[in-house]
Amino acid sequence: MPDPPAGVFRDEPGQVLTRTQPSVRQGVTTRAGGTIADDTLWDTAIVTVTDDIVITDGATLTVVPGVRVEFAGYYGILVTDGAIQAAGKVDSKIIWTTSNPSLFDESQATDGCWNGITWPNVPADAPESYLRWCVLEYAKAVPGLGLDGDGPRVGGRAFDGAGGALRIVGNSRVEIMGCILRNNCADRGGALAVHYGGAPIVVNSLMMDNVSWSRAGAVFVSYAYPVFIHDTLAFNRCVNPGMFDRTAGAIDHFHSKPQYTGCVIYANQTNHHEHNEILEPKSYYTRYCDIAGVGEGEGCLDTDPLFITLGKGRLSGRSPCRNAGSYLLVETWLPQEDLDGFPRREGIEVDMGCFEHTSTSAVDEATPILAAGPRAWPNPCNPATTVRFRIARAGHTRLCIHDQRGRRVRTLVDDELPAGEHGVTWRGLDDAGCGASSGTYLIRLENGDRVRTGSVTLVR
Repeated sequence: MPDPPAGVFRDEPGQVLTRTQPSVRQGVTTRAGGTIADDTLWDTAIVTVTDDIVITDGATLTVVPGVRVEFAGYYGILVTDGAIQAAGKVDSKIIWTTSNPSLFDESQATDGCWNGITWPNVPADAPESYLRWCVLEYAKAVPGLGLDGDGPRVGGRAFDGAGGALRIVGNSRVEIMGCILRNNCADRGGALAVHYGGAPIVVNSLMMDNVSWSRAGAVFVSYAYPVFIHDTLAFNRCVNPGMFDRTAGAIDHFHSKPQYTGCVIYANQTNHHEHNEILEPKSYYTRYCDIAGVGEGEGCLDTDPLFITLGKGRLSGRSPCRNAGSYLLVETWLPQEDLDGFPRREGIEVDMGCFEHTSTSAVDEATPILAAGPRAWPNPCNPATTVRFRIARAGHTRLCIHDQRGRRVRTLVDDELPAGEHGVTWRGLDDAGCGASSGTYLIRLENGDRVRTGSVTLVR
C-alpha cells in the first residue's frame, strides 16, 4: 500500500487515520509526517516520524504519557501556528529520540539523529506549548539544515545551527518542565537555543552530556529572556577548536538577560582559555544558584556541588546545595516531585538543582569535581601573581603558563600532588628566568586526564 498523503497517519496494520478530529491511536506503532492542520492526538507505544512535520492553522499536537517518538531520519518538527502539548509523568516520560541511536556520534553527520523542534515566532494567540516530563535525546542542529527558512519575517527567525533539540524564537510561548535533554549537538547551544525576544520557562530540568561545536555546550541565548528555575546543567561540552574562541561550557549569552533561580551549573567544559560556565551572567538575575566561577547574586554559591558518583547530577548528602534554595521564590513553579519522583522539598529548605537529596535516591558517595579553572590573583599583575587551583584526585599535576600562540612560557608545577586546594606564585618570568612581556597568558592545569584553563594579564 502506498504511503498516505501529507497530513495523514497510518497505523502499522494499515488503517488510515485523518486529522479531521483528534484521533486516539490504539495500535502498537503509528507513522507520522507532513502537515498537521487539525488537533491531533498521539496515543500509541511508538510514533515513527518518517518526514518533517509542520504544525499550522492553530492546531495542537497532544502527546500522552509513555509515548516514544522515534525519528526515522534527519526529520524535525516546525510549529509555525499551533502548539505541542506533551505531558508525560515522572514514571511515564515521553521520549523524543532517533530510530537509530547506534549511528549517533558527535560530528555534524546526520546519521542516527533527528532535527529537533522549532518554534519560529508562533503568533501570540496560538495555544501555549509545553513539554513536561519528557526526554529529548540524539537531536542535532546542523548549520544549513534547519527547518526554518531564511526568508525575511517580522520578529526574526531561528538562528542557523543553534539548539540541538529545541529552538524557541520570539513570542512563542513554551514551557519546559521536568525534562531531560541529553546527548544532543549543535553549532551553538547543544541542547537549547532561545532567540530574538524568546522567553521560555525551563523548570526542574536536567541538561547533561550535550555538545556544541563552536559556542555553548548546553544553551545559546541571543537577544532573549529565558527563565531557568531549579535546573541542573552538568557535563556539557563546547568543543570549539580554538582556545581563543570565547564561549562557555554551559550557557552563552549574546545581548540577553536570562534569569536563574535555584540552579546548579557545574562541571561543564570549554576549550576557551578562560573557563566560563556561563558567559557574562548578571548578578541581579541570579539567585540561590551554584554556578562555577560566578558565585554572585542573592544566596549564590561557587563551590563543588559534590554530585553522587555516577549520579548524573544528583546531590550527595554532603553537598553544599542541600537546603540552599528558597522555596518561597519558586513554589509557584516547582512541581511536587523532583526529577526522580521524590518529594520536591525533603528538608528544611528546597535543594538547588532538579534533584532533591534523599538517602534512598542513590548510594551516598560524593565525588569532588575539578570544575573551576586555575585563577590568578592579582589579575592583572605587575609582575607577581598567585595561581590557585583545586584538583579532585591525588596524582601527577602539571601547571604551565602559555602565550597566545600556545607556546609554553613557564612551568610552575610538574609533580605529584595530593587532592585539594593549592597555590603557586608566578613572578612574570619564563623558564629561562627572563621577564615575560606584557600581555594576556593562558594558564593550563593538567591532572590525570582532566584539563582546566584560566588566564592572567601581565602588565609591566
